Amino acid sequence: MRTNAPRLRRCATQLILHAGRILPPCRSVWACAMKSELNHIDDDREAFRWAVGCVIASYVERTKTPGLFNSWYGRGFLTIPIAAQVASMIFAPLLMLSHRRNWISLATFLGSFTPGDDYRRFIPLMNATPWWLYSLWIVASLLFLLSAAQLLRRRRSSFWLFVAAFLIGAVGDLISRLLPAYRTAFSFPEPMFTRDYLVPILTAAVTAAPALGLWMHGRGLASERYSRTENHNDCVCG
Repeated sequence: MRTNAPRLRRCATQLILHAGRILPPCRSVWACAMKSELNHIDDDREAFRWAVGCVIASYVERTKTPGLFNSWYGRGFLTIPIAAQVASMIFAPLLMLSHRRNWISLATFLGSFTPGDDYRRFIPLMNATPWWLYSLWIVASLLFLLSAAQLLRRRRSSFWLFVAAFLIGAVGDLISRLLPAYRTAFSFPEPMFTRDYLVPILTAAVTAAPALGLWMHGRGLASERYSRTENHNDCVCG
């Protein structure tokens, strides 16, 4: 046990240094307090646990800083999963349009992304889906696009536009699943891990990730506005 003690202490020290680097500059006092507290902990295991907690707290605090998702690169990165949502919502209307317009090449290409890799098995479902249901998905895709545009313009409304688009698209998906033709089109003789489990999990992650990022982006903008107000008030009082 004695031989592990110095190693734990060194690891704790390195973790505290890492936590200090992760903390935003406005929390530099916290970094000094973490180092000071570590020096007062005699037990190496307790010091290691303290250091791990400091690292976690530093990352949590870092996510609250305005610059994380307010930079151009951060906002540009968030537009990628939002674009995936646009593609997801517009997919069914575009497949239906390509089928009815007899755009065979486009329909075949889009069909390669569907279970079974053949769009023709979805023709009964496309014919049974009412036009207003396609309209819901088109509206959702437009709202997703507007959300991305507002994000690039650093507007807090991007989060609520994303939520509205998601809810409209989810309602459309739920209604389509109630159609008898949907159950026929998506009935498969054997279960498949990728189709039945992995794809739904990835789909949920692609939806949750940008939603969280947009929410944090909105918090960052609110923090910036609050800081500007405080600075203005300080200047007026001075």
